[in-house]
Amino acid sequence: MSRPLYEGVVHWLQAEPTVHAAALFGSKAAQSPVTQADDWSDYDFHVILSNPGLVRQLDWSSLIPGQKFLLQTLRPASGGVQKLTVVFASGQIDLVLVPLMDFRLAKWGHTLRLQRHSLRLRTALNELKTCLQNGYRMVKGEHSWGGFYAAVQADYAGVRLSDSELANLAASALVDSIWIRQKLRRTEIRAAQHLLHRSLVETNFRLLRELRLRQGQPLPSFGLGRHVEQLLTADELSWVTVDAGCNRADLLASTQMAVDGLVALMGQLLPDWRKPELPADDLN
Repeated sequence: MSRPLYEGVVHWLQAEPTVHAAALFGSKAAQSPVTQADDWSDYDFHVILSNPGLVRQLDWSSLIPGQKFLLQTLRPASGGVQKLTVVFASGQIDLVLVPLMDFRLAKWGHTLRLQRHSLRLRTALNELKTCLQNGYRMVKGEHSWGGFYAAVQADYAGVRLSDSELANLAASALVDSIWIRQKLRRTEIRAAQHLLHRSLVETNFRLLRELRLRQGQPLPSFGLGRHVEQLLTADELSWVTVDAGCNRADLLASTQMAVDGLVALMGQLLPDWRKPELPADDLN
């Protein structure tokens, strides 16, 4: 990742009057060896601005001269905000865009301890904590907003799953495992493949993240599957692995492996949880 690209983005953030605060987070700011940056790491910024629509009109080639601009995309991000990803030949930047008024309301709500009564506020602040938990660095707005960032990092647990949420996730994934088998019976191979990845494996990643948080084990700041090859044992890695060709036999075996992983994860998360008896599988 190009250092001049980082310096160019920081210069723009500091000079742009509609940007009121910005913090570098993620692997480039991490203080944990689990999330150390490498040559492929991008720069992640949490940006507070009074005119979020501005970013759709920016000419990045002019803003950061000497860096070849390739493309950009604006997508939904956690916490109900948007993330702008800008790709250059020398690297990539991600800007989580937070409207100034929303951030002011969050700060006001935190000061008055309204998060105790507002799930929406509590969720938003925990989403922010998840971004910041492995370290961050203010690049603009330290005087006005640094104290609030520090309070969020210190006072919140980050995004977590309750026992009831865990049980519901597991039940939903088991229902989907039945649907996968139904699709395989109908030879809807690709539909089954899609559901296996989107539901069962996604659920197991979420359960695994919650398990590691409850056990106090290290994690990347965000991203469900990041660094699992370095963090997990071979058995644990099998819980979130799909090794299947696009055929009925392989997908059935991988579905069963995912269900076995779910059972193993839930057994550690909720020892009293038991997998219900599912309809008999006639595909073997």
